[in-house]
Amino acid sequence: MALAFTACQQEDNEQAIKKTIDDLHNEAMVINEKAIKTTFKLDSLLVQKREQKDSDTIALHRTILQLNAADEKMMDWMHDFQLDFKGSKAEALKYFQSQLDSVKQVQTQLEKAIEQAKPFIKQ
Repeated sequence: MALAFTACQQEDNEQAIKKTIDDLHNEAMVINEKAIKTTFKLDSLLVQKREQKDSDTIALHRTILQLNAADEKMMDWMHDFQLDFKGSKAEALKYFQSQLDSVKQVQTQLEKAIEQAKPFIKQ
């Protein structure tokens, strides 16, 4: 009886983590879209600043690289994520918990890159 209860609890935990991952993934996709749009704006701004020989070009280029790196990390995470992970219940729980941590890191990296771009967008 206790074994059945533990198995049900693990299944509930796994489903809850999957739901949280899905929710965070959806939020991260919105943030990623904003990062992509920001990158396009900064790319145009970079061209202008280079023509003007503006000193901000290095910092602007660095910010674009960070936005691109955050986008790439998001794409890598989505490519590698296995919704139908095969393994024991304990392994699946551990896998989905690690994926939850990973998608949180992706979201944080996207948010930081966008925040760093804000001074350039307001110019």
